[in-house]
Amino acid sequence: MSKPPNRPRDTLSPPDASVVIPAYRRPVLLRQAVRSALAQDMASDRFEVIVVDSSPDEENARVVESLMAEAGAVSLTLHRKAPEGPGPSRMLGARRARGRVIAFLDSDCQPTPGWLAAGLAAFAGDTGIVQGRTLPHPDQPLGVFSRYVRIEAENPRYEAANVFYLRDCLAAAGEPAKDLTPTDERPTGGEDALMAWRVKRQGWQSTFAAHALVYHEVVPISVWRWLYEKRMFMLPWLAREVPEMRREFFLHYFVDPAQAGLTLLLVGVMLSPWSPLWLSCGIPYVLVRAVEPTRTLHGIRRVARVLVYLPRDLLSFGLLLLGSIRYRTLLL
Repeated sequence: MSKPPNRPRDTLSPPDASVVIPAYRRPVLLRQAVRSALAQDMASDRFEVIVVDSSPDEENARVVESLMAEAGAVSLTLHRKAPEGPGPSRMLGARRARGRVIAFLDSDCQPTPGWLAAGLAAFAGDTGIVQGRTLPHPDQPLGVFSRYVRIEAENPRYEAANVFYLRDCLAAAGEPAKDLTPTDERPTGGEDALMAWRVKRQGWQSTFAAHALVYHEVVPISVWRWLYEKRMFMLPWLAREVPEMRREFFLHYFVDPAQAGLTLLLVGVMLSPWSPLWLSCGIPYVLVRAVEPTRTLHGIRRVARVLVYLPRDLLSFGLLLLGSIRYRTLLL
């Protein structure tokens, strides 16, 4: 189901950019995202905004329709589809877009007024992908039990919360993967990295635009959501599909130093459960968790972080192990 834009499309010349926002529920955040996208420091005929909603109700549709009057001369379009995750929604929006550049933005993000212009200015030569800068919203407090995205340099995951693609290069992206949990409050993800690397393999270059700034919502999460990081299950699949990312993982086969230390500890426990040897195997894990940066615990209290993070790391290890078995590629 599609809603017509706020003014006839056939009377418009193609814009420079199309902002595509996939949405599933969260109407309050969607309203903020669309309003920020409409408030760009660009002429109204140079960009359009496209929302692709897969919610089971009409709340997001009503949000977009209510904003069409505020959009003024900027073309604002709504499309509806079945829930398959953000990847298929983004590509549907890209197929319906008319801009030379497709700017992907998530519904829990608010771009700054100069975001779109800065992203467009970064394209030159054979650049096909521009990754923007993403920070947690400065007016919202950060804490252990909160979730947000921070991107301050180009990274191999190319998170689509804030990324630009030259329209001509998107054909190389292929069909996006459907998300493993498309109706969850947080998708499992990974499809955005695969899309970027498919494009890069065709010879397109990528760059980073620090001034293409987006603020990401700081979302409070439950203790269980913090403990159970379900995206770990997807990472072995991503390592299989995008072997180029191996160099970003610790020693190529561990998500980070903490997981490498935990693996050594578990091996020690299995080999010498009744010997002090396994205690020495746990030293690297304790050191990693105790010395890594923290805003709240200092001095001897840093050791407490080991006890807090151990259940979380064990769950993550289990998910990584299951993912490695499921996708037949090792990443722990």
